Amino acid sequence: MKNIAIIHDSYLHVGGAEKVLKYFVSAYPKADIYIPLLKKKYSGETKTTGRIYTSILSELPFVEKYASILKPLVLLYWETLNLKKYDLIISSSHSFSSKSVNKSKHAKHVSYIHTPPKYLYSELNEMNWIKKLPFSVLFWPLFFLLRKYDYYSAQKPDLLIANSKNVQSRIKKYYNRNSIVIYPPHTVAPVDFKKRKGKYYLFFSRLEKQKGAELVIRTCSQYKLPLVVIGTGSQEKYLKKIASKNIEFTGFITEEEKVLIFAEAKALLYAAIDEDYGLVIPEVLSYGIPVIAYDSGSIREIQSKQTSKNEILLFSEYNCSSLVHAIHEHKKIYKDI
Repeated sequence: MKNIAIIHDSYLHVGGAEKVLKYFVSAYPKADIYIPLLKKKYSGETKTTGRIYTSILSELPFVEKYASILKPLVLLYWETLNLKKYDLIISSSHSFSSKSVNKSKHAKHVSYIHTPPKYLYSELNEMNWIKKLPFSVLFWPLFFLLRKYDYYSAQKPDLLIANSKNVQSRIKKYYNRNSIVIYPPHTVAPVDFKKRKGKYYLFFSRLEKQKGAELVIRTCSQYKLPLVVIGTGSQEKYLKKIASKNIEFTGFITEEEKVLIFAEAKALLYAAIDEDYGLVIPEVLSYGIPVIAYDSGSIREIQSKQTSKNEILLFSEYNCSSLVHAIHEHKKIYKDI
């Protein structure tokens, strides 16, 4: 039996990358797992009979809040890992660049790229402030070196897998490497699921700036549209302050609670910017919930796979009036939802 290691950037919240990690572990349940930043409450989520290795960085207070500034230290962690005993290495890589690990000559390294690190390139992310003056000038030498290192790291794996054609194009642009596309797995509606008449709109994502929660909440507040917000994140307190009384925040929910909420959803309001794939979209579509989405990132890629164009309605301008216009168009099509 081959020795297998699964390397994952960080596990500080539950998102699409963490769902993919669970599928990797289910496929290789005896693999050892390396996660430098691992929140204790998630340590039992990876069902492996192998060992789980983390770093001293996980013990730092407020590691979740200040994880972004630890990225250079995480790069050092990858370089110091001793993975010589493994025959196969599977890395799950996004902003913390787990593709950077070294391997023995006989081993194979397959890296699943959720995206090249957005804070180093042009795509929007929660560290976008660092790309603006005066920070862009102040940190230019550091980010120049980090981009060089990121390119070098991307040449290490034997095979790069992109989670979408959108990310595949980024890999070619930034790393000058070919990759294959394997879409991430997603959960689907239970066989006995029954959709009921919709009572509210739905926002389902981590509450980070690039996920678009602020636009959705401001729109629903302004036009008095009922909205249920599923998710947590660094913007949660701020978003609750700007939300009107017709907006409910659920925080983290169980799968059973999710099914109950989905049953009465009119549509998913999706306003992510430069999203890599958007795992929540095919998931909610399997529940018979239409999607009203901002025309950005991989959304047209997902739309092209649907049997009906009306399942995903797009709005092109990033403002409340454009979103609410799409919502009115949705009402005309889905009168009974």
